Amino acid sequence: MDRINIAIALNRNVLQPTYVMIRSLVKNNDSHQIYVYVLYSELNEDDCLFLQDALMRGSKGEHRMNFIKIDAAKISDLPHTSYWPLEIYYRLMLPELLGDEIDRILYLDTDTIVNKDILDFYNINFDSSLLVATREVGFNERFAISDPAAQKWIAFFKELVEDGMTYFCSGILLMNLARLKEQYSFQKYIDIFCSISDRLAFPDQDLLNYAHYKQVKFVDEWKYGLLVDKAHEMGMTYEDVRTNTFILHFAGYSKPWNVNLVQYDIGKIWWEYAKDTPFYWNLLEKVVYQSMESHLVEEKLQELMIENDKLKELLNNCQAVIQKLSSGS
Repeated sequence: MDRINIAIALNRNVLQPTYVMIRSLVKNNDSHQIYVYVLYSELNEDDCLFLQDALMRGSKGEHRMNFIKIDAAKISDLPHTSYWPLEIYYRLMLPELLGDEIDRILYLDTDTIVNKDILDFYNINFDSSLLVATREVGFNERFAISDPAAQKWIAFFKELVEDGMTYFCSGILLMNLARLKEQYSFQKYIDIFCSISDRLAFPDQDLLNYAHYKQVKFVDEWKYGLLVDKAHEMGMTYEDVRTNTFILHFAGYSKPWNVNLVQYDIGKIWWEYAKDTPFYWNLLEKVVYQSMESHLVEEKLQELMIENDKLKELLNNCQAVIQKLSSGS
Protein backbone atom coordinates (compact mmCIF):
# COMPACT_ATOMS: atom_id res chain seq x y z
CA MET A 1 0.00 0.00 0.00
CA ASP A 2 1.24 3.48 -0.86
CA ARG A 3 2.17 5.60 2.14
CA ILE A 4 1.78 9.34 2.57
CA ASN A 5 3.61 11.04 5.45
CA ILE A 6 1.99 14.24 6.70
CA ALA A 7 3.31 16.66 9.34
CA ILE A 8 1.27 19.25 11.20
CA ALA A 9 2.09 21.59 14.07
CA LEU A 10 -0.62 23.09 16.23
CA ASN A 11 -1.85 24.40 19.55
CA ARG A 12 -5.27 24.06 21.16
CA ASN A 13 -6.65 27.16 19.42
CA VAL A 14 -6.92 25.38 16.06
CA LEU A 15 -8.08 21.89 17.02
CA GLN A 16 -11.36 22.07 15.09
CA PRO A 17 -9.88 23.45 11.82
CA THR A 18 -7.18 20.77 12.08
CA TYR A 19 -9.87 18.10 12.46
CA VAL A 20 -11.55 19.38 9.28
CA MET A 21 -8.24 19.38 7.40
CA ILE A 22 -7.53 15.79 8.43
CA ARG A 23 -11.02 14.69 7.40
CA SER A 24 -10.47 16.22 3.95
CA LEU A 25 -7.15 14.39 3.68
CA VAL A 26 -8.66 11.03 4.62
CA LYS A 27 -11.77 11.42 2.49
CA ASN A 28 -9.70 11.86 -0.67
CA ASN A 29 -6.78 9.55 0.19
CA ASP A 30 -8.30 6.68 2.19
CA SER A 31 -6.97 4.11 -0.28
CA HIS A 32 -3.42 5.01 0.77
CA GLN A 33 -1.74 4.54 4.14
CA ILE A 34 -1.62 7.92 5.88
CA TYR A 35 0.91 8.60 8.65
CA VAL A 36 0.29 11.90 10.43
CA TYR A 37 3.06 13.30 12.62
CA VAL A 38 1.68 15.85 15.09
CA LEU A 39 4.15 18.37 16.54
CA TYR A 40 2.77 20.00 19.66
CA SER A 41 3.54 21.41 23.09
CA GLU A 42 0.26 21.95 24.89
CA LEU A 43 -2.20 19.28 23.71
CA ASN A 44 -3.69 17.03 26.38
CA GLU A 45 -4.83 13.41 26.14
CA ASP A 46 -8.37 14.35 25.06
CA ASP A 47 -6.99 16.61 22.34
CA CYS A 48 -4.87 13.76 20.98
CA LEU A 49 -7.85 11.40 20.97
CA PHE A 50 -9.85 14.09 19.19
CA LEU A 51 -7.28 14.28 16.38
CA GLN A 52 -7.00 10.51 16.16
CA ASP A 53 -10.76 10.36 15.68
CA ALA A 54 -10.38 12.72 12.72
CA LEU A 55 -7.96 10.28 11.11
CA MET A 56 -9.86 7.06 11.81
CA ARG A 57 -13.55 8.11 11.69
CA GLY A 58 -15.23 5.84 9.13
CA SER A 59 -11.88 5.05 7.55
CA LYS A 60 -11.04 1.80 5.83
CA GLY A 61 -7.33 2.56 5.67
CA GLU A 62 -4.46 1.50 7.91
CA HIS A 63 -3.64 4.99 9.07
CA ARG A 64 -1.49 6.04 12.00
CA MET A 65 -0.94 9.17 14.03
CA ASN A 66 2.30 9.85 15.90
CA PHE A 67 2.51 12.62 18.48
CA ILE A 68 5.83 14.37 19.01
CA LYS A 69 5.95 16.71 22.00
CA ILE A 70 8.16 19.77 21.64
CA ASP A 71 9.62 21.68 24.58
CA ALA A 72 8.41 25.17 23.72
CA ALA A 73 10.50 26.69 26.50
CA LYS A 74 13.63 26.03 24.45
CA ILE A 75 12.51 28.41 21.72
CA SER A 76 10.32 30.83 23.67
CA ASP A 77 12.75 33.68 22.90
CA LEU A 78 11.95 33.49 19.19
CA PRO A 79 9.54 36.16 17.91
CA HIS A 80 5.94 35.02 18.20
CA THR A 81 2.43 36.40 18.56
CA SER A 82 -1.08 34.99 18.71
CA TYR A 83 -1.09 35.10 14.90
CA TRP A 84 2.48 33.78 14.59
CA PRO A 85 2.62 31.21 17.44
CA LEU A 86 5.73 29.30 18.41
CA GLU A 87 4.42 26.27 16.51
CA ILE A 88 5.39 27.92 13.21
CA TYR A 89 9.01 27.03 13.99
CA TYR A 90 8.35 23.34 14.62
CA ARG A 91 8.50 22.47 10.92
CA LEU A 92 12.17 23.46 11.05
CA MET A 93 12.76 20.51 13.39
CA LEU A 94 11.37 17.86 11.03
CA PRO A 95 14.67 16.87 9.36
CA GLU A 96 16.28 16.12 12.74
CA LEU A 97 13.17 14.54 14.24
CA LEU A 98 12.30 12.24 11.34
CA GLY A 99 15.18 12.31 8.86
CA ASP A 100 16.49 8.91 9.97
CA GLU A 101 13.02 7.34 9.81
CA ILE A 102 11.47 8.56 6.55
CA ASP A 103 12.89 10.20 3.45
CA ARG A 104 10.06 12.66 2.68
CA ILE A 105 7.11 14.35 4.35
CA LEU A 106 4.40 16.79 3.36
CA TYR A 107 3.99 19.62 5.86
CA LEU A 108 0.50 21.16 5.89
CA ASP A 109 -0.75 24.21 7.74
CA THR A 110 -3.93 23.58 9.68
CA ASP A 111 -5.89 26.09 7.55
CA THR A 112 -5.59 23.94 4.43
CA ILE A 113 -7.99 21.55 2.72
CA VAL A 114 -6.86 18.48 0.76
CA ASN A 115 -9.47 18.36 -1.97
CA LYS A 116 -8.24 15.42 -4.10
CA ASP A 117 -5.95 12.39 -4.16
CA ILE A 118 -2.44 13.79 -3.64
CA LEU A 119 -0.34 10.63 -4.07
CA ASP A 120 1.18 11.74 -7.40
CA PHE A 121 2.08 15.11 -5.91
CA TYR A 122 3.49 13.47 -2.79
CA ASN A 123 5.69 11.14 -4.87
CA ILE A 124 7.02 13.83 -7.20
CA ASN A 125 10.72 13.55 -8.02
CA PHE A 126 12.77 16.03 -6.01
CA ASP A 127 15.54 15.93 -8.61
CA SER A 128 18.28 17.94 -6.89
CA SER A 129 15.91 20.00 -4.74
CA LEU A 130 15.41 19.93 -0.99
CA LEU A 131 11.84 21.22 -1.12
CA VAL A 132 8.82 21.16 -3.40
CA ALA A 133 6.58 24.20 -2.97
CA THR A 134 4.28 26.63 -4.73
CA ARG A 135 4.89 30.23 -5.70
CA GLU A 136 3.20 32.74 -3.42
CA VAL A 137 0.88 34.72 -5.65
CA GLY A 138 0.87 38.39 -4.71
CA PHE A 139 4.40 38.43 -3.30
CA ASN A 140 5.56 41.22 -5.64
CA GLU A 141 2.64 43.40 -4.56
CA ARG A 142 4.29 43.77 -1.17
CA PHE A 143 7.12 45.77 -2.74
CA ALA A 144 4.67 48.67 -3.15
CA ILE A 145 4.04 48.94 0.61
CA SER A 146 4.85 52.45 1.83
CA ASP A 147 5.05 51.55 5.54
CA PRO A 148 8.53 52.58 6.78
CA ALA A 149 8.65 49.44 8.94
CA ALA A 150 8.51 47.30 5.79
CA GLN A 151 11.40 48.94 3.97
CA LYS A 152 14.12 46.66 5.33
CA TRP A 153 12.10 43.61 4.30
CA ILE A 154 11.50 45.08 0.84
CA ALA A 155 15.16 45.94 0.26
CA PHE A 156 16.29 42.53 1.51
CA PHE A 157 13.96 40.51 -0.69
CA LYS A 158 14.43 42.72 -3.73
CA GLU A 159 18.09 41.72 -3.65
CA LEU A 160 17.14 38.06 -3.43
CA VAL A 161 14.70 38.40 -6.34
CA GLU A 162 17.48 39.98 -8.40
CA ASP A 163 19.54 36.93 -7.52
CA GLY A 164 16.87 34.67 -9.00
CA MET A 165 14.62 33.98 -6.01
CA THR A 166 10.99 32.98 -6.52
CA TYR A 167 9.20 33.41 -3.19
CA PHE A 168 7.31 30.32 -2.04
CA CYS A 169 4.64 29.61 0.54
CA SER A 170 5.79 27.53 3.51
CA GLY A 171 2.30 26.37 4.53
CA ILE A 172 2.33 23.50 2.01
CA LEU A 173 5.82 22.09 1.86
CA LEU A 174 7.03 18.75 0.54
CA MET A 175 10.33 18.16 2.31
CA ASN A 176 13.25 15.99 1.23
CA LEU A 177 14.01 14.95 4.81
CA ALA A 178 16.96 12.70 4.09
CA ARG A 179 18.91 15.39 2.27
CA LEU A 180 17.75 18.20 4.54
CA LYS A 181 19.06 16.31 7.56
CA GLU A 182 22.49 16.12 5.91
CA GLN A 183 22.68 19.90 5.52
CA TYR A 184 20.43 21.58 8.09
CA SER A 185 19.91 21.21 11.81
CA PHE A 186 17.36 23.16 13.79
CA GLN A 187 20.19 25.11 15.38
CA LYS A 188 21.52 26.04 11.94
CA TYR A 189 18.11 27.41 11.01
CA ILE A 190 18.00 29.43 14.22
CA ASP A 191 21.50 30.78 13.64
CA ILE A 192 20.46 31.91 10.16
CA PHE A 193 17.30 33.42 11.58
CA CYS A 194 19.20 35.43 14.18
CA SER A 195 21.55 36.79 11.52
CA ILE A 196 18.70 38.24 9.41
CA SER A 197 15.85 38.66 11.92
CA ASP A 198 15.76 42.47 11.62
CA ARG A 199 14.86 42.13 7.92
CA LEU A 200 12.08 39.54 8.24
CA ALA A 201 8.31 40.08 8.35
CA PHE A 202 6.93 36.53 8.02
CA PRO A 203 9.25 34.67 10.40
CA ASP A 204 9.39 31.01 9.34
CA GLN A 205 8.42 31.63 5.73
CA ASP A 206 10.97 34.39 5.15
CA LEU A 207 13.65 32.25 6.80
CA LEU A 208 12.89 29.21 4.65
CA ASN A 209 12.86 31.33 1.50
CA TYR A 210 16.22 32.87 2.36
CA ALA A 211 17.79 29.52 3.24
CA HIS A 212 16.39 27.48 0.33
CA TYR A 213 15.50 29.74 -2.60
CA LYS A 214 18.08 27.96 -4.78
CA GLN A 215 16.94 24.51 -3.64
CA VAL A 216 13.21 24.54 -4.45
CA LYS A 217 11.24 22.75 -7.13
CA PHE A 218 7.99 24.54 -7.98
CA VAL A 219 4.62 23.02 -8.79
CA ASP A 220 1.41 24.66 -10.01
CA GLU A 221 0.18 26.97 -7.24
CA TRP A 222 -3.36 26.96 -8.62
CA LYS A 223 -3.52 23.20 -8.08
CA TYR A 224 -1.31 22.42 -5.09
CA GLY A 225 -1.30 25.58 -2.99
CA LEU A 226 -4.27 27.71 -3.94
CA LEU A 227 -4.45 30.86 -1.81
CA VAL A 228 -8.19 31.34 -1.51
CA ASP A 229 -8.16 35.13 -1.24
CA LYS A 230 -6.06 35.41 -4.41
CA ALA A 231 -8.28 32.89 -6.19
CA HIS A 232 -11.25 35.12 -5.38
CA GLU A 233 -9.43 38.20 -6.68
CA MET A 234 -8.68 36.33 -9.91
CA GLY A 235 -12.36 35.56 -10.40
CA MET A 236 -12.18 31.85 -9.64
CA THR A 237 -15.46 30.33 -8.49
CA TYR A 238 -16.47 27.51 -6.20
CA GLU A 239 -16.92 25.24 -9.23
CA ASP A 240 -13.45 26.08 -10.59
CA VAL A 241 -11.75 25.26 -7.31
CA ARG A 242 -13.84 22.22 -6.40
CA THR A 243 -13.07 20.66 -9.78
CA ASN A 244 -9.44 21.57 -10.37
CA THR A 245 -7.65 22.25 -7.07
CA PHE A 246 -5.88 19.57 -5.03
CA ILE A 247 -4.91 21.66 -1.98
CA LEU A 248 -6.54 24.91 -0.84
CA HIS A 249 -4.96 27.29 1.64
CA PHE A 250 -7.09 29.68 3.68
CA ALA A 251 -4.06 31.79 4.57
CA GLY A 252 -4.33 35.22 6.14
CA TYR A 253 -6.80 36.63 8.65
CA SER A 254 -9.99 35.55 6.91
CA LYS A 255 -11.02 32.01 7.86
CA PRO A 256 -14.26 30.20 6.96
CA TRP A 257 -14.84 29.30 10.61
CA ASN A 258 -14.49 32.88 11.89
CA VAL A 259 -16.60 35.94 11.26
CA ASN A 260 -13.79 38.33 10.43
CA LEU A 261 -14.50 39.09 6.77
CA VAL A 262 -17.30 38.47 4.29
CA GLN A 263 -16.51 35.01 2.97
CA TYR A 264 -16.07 34.03 -0.67
CA ASP A 265 -18.14 31.28 -2.24
CA ILE A 266 -14.95 29.17 -2.28
CA GLY A 267 -15.28 28.99 1.50
CA LYS A 268 -18.20 26.62 0.99
CA ILE A 269 -15.66 23.91 0.22
CA TRP A 270 -14.28 24.12 3.76
CA TRP A 271 -17.79 23.86 5.18
CA GLU A 272 -18.57 20.83 3.04
CA TYR A 273 -15.69 18.97 4.65
CA ALA A 274 -16.70 20.34 8.05
CA LYS A 275 -19.98 18.46 7.66
CA ASP A 276 -17.98 15.28 8.18
CA THR A 277 -17.22 16.19 11.80
CA PRO A 278 -19.05 15.67 15.10
CA PHE A 279 -19.08 19.41 15.84
CA TYR A 280 -20.44 20.74 12.53
CA TRP A 281 -23.77 22.04 13.87
CA ASN A 282 -22.20 23.60 16.96
CA LEU A 283 -19.59 25.33 14.83
CA LEU A 284 -22.19 26.54 12.35
CA GLU A 285 -24.38 27.88 15.17
CA LYS A 286 -21.40 29.70 16.66
CA VAL A 287 -20.57 31.40 13.36
CA VAL A 288 -24.20 32.40 12.78
CA TYR A 289 -24.42 34.01 16.21
CA GLN A 290 -21.08 35.75 15.71
CA SER A 291 -22.31 37.16 12.40
CA MET A 292 -25.40 38.59 14.12
CA GLU A 293 -23.19 40.48 16.54
CA SER A 294 -20.56 41.49 14.01
CA HIS A 295 -20.43 44.95 12.45
CA LEU A 296 -18.23 43.69 9.61
CA VAL A 297 -21.08 42.53 7.38
CA GLU A 298 -22.89 45.84 7.89
CA GLU A 299 -19.70 47.77 7.11
CA LYS A 300 -19.16 45.72 3.96
CA LEU A 301 -22.72 46.39 2.80
CA GLN A 302 -22.22 50.11 3.41
CA GLU A 303 -19.05 50.00 1.31
CA LEU A 304 -20.93 48.28 -1.50
CA MET A 305 -23.74 50.83 -1.36
CA ILE A 306 -21.25 53.72 -1.58
CA GLU A 307 -19.48 52.01 -4.48
CA ASN A 308 -22.84 51.45 -6.17
CA ASP A 309 -23.74 55.14 -5.85
CA LYS A 310 -20.41 56.14 -7.39
CA LEU A 311 -20.96 53.75 -10.29
CA LYS A 312 -24.47 55.15 -10.81
CA GLU A 313 -23.08 58.68 -10.94
CA LEU A 314 -20.39 57.61 -13.41
CA LEU A 315 -22.99 55.87 -15.58
CA ASN A 316 -25.26 58.93 -15.56
CA ASN A 317 -22.33 61.16 -16.58
CA CYS A 318 -21.43 58.78 -19.40
CA GLN A 319 -25.04 58.69 -20.61
CA ALA A 320 -25.18 62.50 -20.55
CA VAL A 321 -22.00 62.72 -22.66
CA ILE A 322 -23.32 60.15 -25.13
CA GLN A 323 -26.65 61.96 -25.41
CA LYS A 324 -24.87 65.24 -25.99
CA LEU A 325 -22.66 63.72 -28.69
CA SER A 326 -25.57 62.01 -30.42
CA SER A 327 -27.57 65.25 -30.54
CA GLY A 328 -24.67 67.01 -32.19
CA SER A 329 -24.62 69.85 -29.68
